[in-house]
Amino acid sequence: MSTSKTRPASRPKPAIRAPVESGPGPCLKEYAIAELARAGRQLARPGDKRHEGVHEARKSIRRARAVIALSERRLGKTGRRVERRLRELARTLSALRDAQALEEVLMHLGEARALPRADVARLLVPVRARKRDALAAALAEDPGLALRRAALADANAALLRLDWRRVDARDLARAHDRSVAELHAALGAARTEPDPEAWHRFRRRLRRLRQQETALAECAPGAVPPTPGLGALADAMGLAQDYALLIAHLDEHGPFSPRDRAALKRRLLPRYRRAVLDASATLARDSPESRA
Repeated sequence: MSTSKTRPASRPKPAIRAPVESGPGPCLKEYAIAELARAGRQLARPGDKRHEGVHEARKSIRRARAVIALSERRLGKTGRRVERRLRELARTLSALRDAQALEEVLMHLGEARALPRADVARLLVPVRARKRDALAAALAEDPGLALRRAALADANAALLRLDWRRVDARDLARAHDRSVAELHAALGAARTEPDPEAWHRFRRRLRRLRQQETALAECAPGAVPPTPGLGALADAMGLAQDYALLIAHLDEHGPFSPRDRAALKRRLLPRYRRAVLDASATLARDSPESRA
């Protein structure tokens, strides 16, 4: 899960080799394999940098999956199989990232004075302990995360073997239209469902569409018009998303004591509902649907 920081952190562009073949497909191939190579490097970061490396690796895996989804009609069963393997690989990293994200959310809520700073300091103790334990367990099972890095290399090799030359602008436009439709459906659910998971689903759809449009702007400029309002949609979700992530950890499997869980629910649930209403008003005004 992610925090409310909606402006993406600056990052070096993946080193994309100029493809010998023309057309958008070979460029998208290079884009995807550059992201997976970056993910492997991030997982190799040592010591205290490991958590940030996991975060960056998951982002790169998501970008690669977004590009594969754009091209899957031509990449066939093998492309879909690689995408599924990458999805499962990202899930194996989710426990590591969730602990880090929860720490970041608590710190952000403290800075925003949504929670008293003294409470935040106390709540961070079990969260940071869980973060350390999650990393230790992952490294005990997979020293240096070497198995995960090998899985990334295997996925990269599989992508290199696929015939990306068959991907054309019509394929990309159809895939993009599907992503826009999925965003609209998730947006409708997020407006009407009180379940925080609806917001997570919506944010995932929004993130994928933005990632796809970034890749298309580089590899197929002009193939699809950029979707208006995506930045406003992301910005509108900030506080509601922070509350949703924290609320999701207020069960018996979370890091907090029963007393803290009860106190946080009393404090956060009304604020979450207000944040959802505020975000929904912005979404209704600035969503792609309202501009159609």
